[in-house]
Amino acid sequence: MNQIAAVLGGLQQKISHGSTFIQRKYNEIGQAKFNLPEPVTAASLAAFEAEFNQKLPSEYQTFLELHDGANLFILDDGLGLVLHSLDQVIEATNEAIEYELIHEDFDHYWVIGEINEGYLLINREFAKTEDTPYMYWVFHELSTEEANPIGQNFGTFLEYSIIAQGDVFWEFKDFSIEKDNYFVDGDPPKEDVKPPLPIKFVDSVRVEIEYPISKTDSDYEYTVSIYEGKSGKERLMSRYEGGSHFNKLIEDVRNRLSDRQYHYSLINVFQTESRFWENEEETGDSLIINESPQKQGLSYDGYRAFANQLPRPLPGWK
Repeated sequence: MNQIAAVLGGLQQKISHGSTFIQRKYNEIGQAKFNLPEPVTAASLAAFEAEFNQKLPSEYQTFLELHDGANLFILDDGLGLVLHSLDQVIEATNEAIEYELIHEDFDHYWVIGEINEGYLLINREFAKTEDTPYMYWVFHELSTEEANPIGQNFGTFLEYSIIAQGDVFWEFKDFSIEKDNYFVDGDPPKEDVKPPLPIKFVDSVRVEIEYPISKTDSDYEYTVSIYEGKSGKERLMSRYEGGSHFNKLIEDVRNRLSDRQYHYSLINVFQTESRFWENEEETGDSLIINESPQKQGLSYDGYRAFANQLPRPLPGWK
């Protein structure tokens, strides 16, 4: 597997586990959004080469052949790593020339995306041989005359950007106490300062749902038991009576598991019908034994997989 595919595969695994709450410098935190589109088309590649009479650097083309652009680690303020589709690269580069973002004496750049209030650039001259790092960056309000070298080619740039959660990692080394007002001005009142919440990393969680005796009487409720820990060493985290409507019950389970204090790598859900059907109050008879209670077991690779495909009730229930 090549470097680009391996890096993106790791990112997709992280997303599937629900690990999308991020923290960047200046304490920018939030639930990040991601978008990894379909691969670039042959027509777009041909149009690009015809427009600029130059082939793409190999690492960048490898990325496009997996995903034609991407939005990675985007927070509510819109900041993060944006990689344009190849058609957008043509459009953004031509607009940059028109509006003189690309300086006439420094016109050897493609605009391939944006990050942290600046444009991502590829130096076309350096990209011809790939022996010299070709990734550059410039503030939105400046021109390519003042573009700063990142010091890497596309593959390593992408990997480091993912490690830095969409931040400008090449600037980290330049921060200092002397010149940067890094922290929030002023000390908050002591009564407003809250200690950080503890975080619990749990290998797995098991959710057991026991169905009520009756399918129709709203007085009967589901019983939910949630266990956490490694198989064979689990402990009961909570047990409670759920509502008579299955979908509302599952929504409650989802909300409990979404607590940001808990991070699960595996979620197992077991559903079991009661051994009895009707009770004496409904039939006038003793409890009727359910000879073949339905059972179902489901496994999810992390919270995100569980939230995207919630369990459904057993046949005959709702």
